[in-house]
Amino acid sequence: MKGCRWIVTGVLLALSVLVVPGPVSGGPSRWVLWDQYRNCCIQPDGRVVDHGRGDVTTSEGQAYALFFALVDNDPALFARLLRWTRDNLSRGDLSRHLPAWLWGREKDGRWGVIDKNPATDADLWLSYTLMEAGNLWNSGVYTRLGTQVASMIARREIVTLPGAGPFPLGGPKGFHPEKGVWRTNPSYLPPFLLRFMENRFGTAPWSGMPRRFSAMLSSVSKCGFAPDWVQYLRGKGWREDPVTGPLGSYDAIRVYLWDGLTSPRDPDARVVRSRLRGWIRKGYSVPTLYVNTKTCAAYGPPPAGFVAAYLPFAERVRSGVTRRFVSGVLKKWDTKKTAGYYDTNLALFGTGFREGRFSFDGRGRLHVLWMAR
Repeated sequence: MKGCRWIVTGVLLALSVLVVPGPVSGGPSRWVLWDQYRNCCIQPDGRVVDHGRGDVTTSEGQAYALFFALVDNDPALFARLLRWTRDNLSRGDLSRHLPAWLWGREKDGRWGVIDKNPATDADLWLSYTLMEAGNLWNSGVYTRLGTQVASMIARREIVTLPGAGPFPLGGPKGFHPEKGVWRTNPSYLPPFLLRFMENRFGTAPWSGMPRRFSAMLSSVSKCGFAPDWVQYLRGKGWREDPVTGPLGSYDAIRVYLWDGLTSPRDPDARVVRSRLRGWIRKGYSVPTLYVNTKTCAAYGPPPAGFVAAYLPFAERVRSGVTRRFVSGVLKKWDTKKTAGYYDTNLALFGTGFREGRFSFDGRGRLHVLWMAR
């Protein structure tokens, strides 16, 4: 299992079909990349392992795997993933404790929680996936648990920014470094998840959240690029984050991915999409590894996961990505290198959506291929 080197083949195969139509009416084929990822990186007990970072587990990894297990209609795996998350990241009770974001080998050699601070993006995905699992699998238990997680997010991870209104931070602790200053990550906030929460609950702090997100993105993406992190200053609004600066890279690529997955019927989809055309304006067919949102510079060859993440957005805006281009990217990629946990998750989202395995409607609700059989 170490290294997951052979999973690269799956990513290559998935990317190679990303620009052709999805499964035919005869029914969906097996999701090869997901099968490989399960075998490589998900233990029998439901723990998702990031081998590239010392075999750690993150709440993000658990939440993504829960989503893919739902998309694949695998309630047994879903239950194991949820049980491991509850027992190891949430002190045995997900209805009362948001999951710690990092678990692994501690300095004394024992395995356990390394950092107990929750991560807002993982918590949003967890809450959303539980509620949609409750809907698709007709499980009141999952629906109630997802609602309880959403309630904890509202209490612990969303603050009222003066002049802007309620807004999610990166987590409960460490993102309000001083009076009048707050930090958040645009890639933590998929528009369709915010839309779902707004429609599901209809009250503060969720009501108006999608519009506040699009206003934030408009403020910090003047070059057409999204940054990794942003800062909110009382009386001044959204600004460049002093810790990460104007960099957009490994975090920010998900902003384009989430926008590509967002339905054109979402009321704010056109606004958000118009703010993310930096690479298109510069004539790039795919994203670069880095961007500078202050100087508008774009540079660095992208990992394969970046390409997979960007293609749903590129197709939304009809940027002219072609089979021939994708083939060229694959030929340049060194297949001896490890695709990695993060790269593969980006590919799972990009290819799974492109193959028609899942989609989100204008209200943020999940639609899965197995329900259409």
